[in-house]
Amino acid sequence: MTETLTAEDVLRMRMRALGLAGPRAGEGRAPDPGSGSDAGSGSERAAEVARRMLALQAQDWRSARWALGVRAPALTGGGIALDDVAAAFTERRIVRSWPMRGTVHVVLAEDIDWIQSVTNRKPLAGAAKRRQFLGMSDAVLDRLVDASLEAMRGTSLDRDELAAIWTEAGIEWQSSWRYHIVWWLCQNGLATFGPIGESGEPRLVLAEEWIADRRTPEDPLAELASRYAAARGPIRAKDLAWWAGITAAEAKRGLAAATEEGALVPVRLTEQSGAAGELWAAPEALGASSALPGWQLLPAFDEHLLGYTARDPQLAPEHFERVLPGRNGMFLATVVSGGRVVGTWKRIPRKGGGIAVTPFPDASIDAEALRPEAERWAAFHGVSPGPILVG
Repeated sequence: MTETLTAEDVLRMRMRALGLAGPRAGEGRAPDPGSGSDAGSGSERAAEVARRMLALQAQDWRSARWALGVRAPALTGGGIALDDVAAAFTERRIVRSWPMRGTVHVVLAEDIDWIQSVTNRKPLAGAAKRRQFLGMSDAVLDRLVDASLEAMRGTSLDRDELAAIWTEAGIEWQSSWRYHIVWWLCQNGLATFGPIGESGEPRLVLAEEWIADRRTPEDPLAELASRYAAARGPIRAKDLAWWAGITAAEAKRGLAAATEEGALVPVRLTEQSGAAGELWAAPEALGASSALPGWQLLPAFDEHLLGYTARDPQLAPEHFERVLPGRNGMFLATVVSGGRVVGTWKRIPRKGGGIAVTPFPDASIDAEALRPEAERWAAFHGVSPGPILVG
């Protein structure tokens, strides 16, 4: 018998699956980065978050690190710090690459190959048209790729160093090509962003040299479906299709296979919820109960919103453009209360730091109520909390 859920059930289950509710999540205190954990060292805890979440949006590097940090207490039983994230990269546990949708994510190093084996078709299919628009011939592409691979052998490079290699090789290239070449190298599994450089960002390395252990699931499509659903709570087939950049038919096949294996179960929303259609969730999520968390400061591009096409449980539709101004693709960092977005926030770059909060028109945000979360964020980054400005 298919279990029936209310909209509030969906929100509770999603917050727990996202690592934003449950044990030690939103306790209202700054976590001790060196606290004990079921998952071992800080770098192991950072990698465990990546494993549990399958992939985390990472086009904004600062936000990607906090996306790992904010989830560590609930998903691993211990807090982490910025240095732990850097160590997880340097120790080859996690990488930053393009696993799906032509979008940068943080993933477990051992997972990148098999994920791309499922999700690469659409991004790579449009690459030739993009190169035509850029004015890049296939012959020049081959020269740029060969020069890049040779230069990365046995070392790591940042984007500027890689571009300098092209110039030294006598290749005439345009600045608008650089992103495409880096993307092409990573999307094809030739390179990945691994060790953290002096700039504080990951550097490009040869994937074959950097990634020692690679998993190959028996049914990659079923594993993609089961792990995505387990990390996002009740989801629709169209959520999976959009998030992974696969076809609707592939999404349905993956969900069906995962359900047959017992990794997922179908659920439905009550008629009173105003939504219809079948959803899927991990079976253990149905028996787990957790209170909705209190105040939270989530990063920009967080999976709390970007993990779905239907975001109504987490965000009132009328406020969507306040999180995505002008629908320009740039999701702002969000203030969340009880699992629902009630405003946006940003770091104050001047001396003394702190954060500036912009509430939604129908929301009331008390700076003191946010202080414990601001302290968690500051503890993760190793800085003083600073003031909280609401307005």
